[in-house]
Amino acid sequence: MIERLKHRIDFTFLKIVDYWPSDLCAIGIQKENKLVYISTFNLMNKEELKYDFDLELIEGSKINVLKEEREVSEKKLIFELKAFFQI
Repeated sequence: MIERLKHRIDFTFLKIVDYWPSDLCAIGIQKENKLVYISTFNLMNKEELKYDFDLELIEGSKINVLKEEREVSEKKLIFELKAFFQI
């Protein structure tokens, strides 16, 4: 998934983070205090791969979830990533 995203999104100022070691189907993409949690855990057996994601803002030790989306297409995920990170 990350390699496909790298073909469609400029990762120059983004970093891949893994704050969820017990969830092997989750990954994070972070830029400064903005974090996107992406998971395929509930969607792996679907005919077309879908994604769950949360747009989060890290403020000190607190994480504020700004938006939650479930079962979205890769196209929708990419649109949301670009808008959220303003890239």
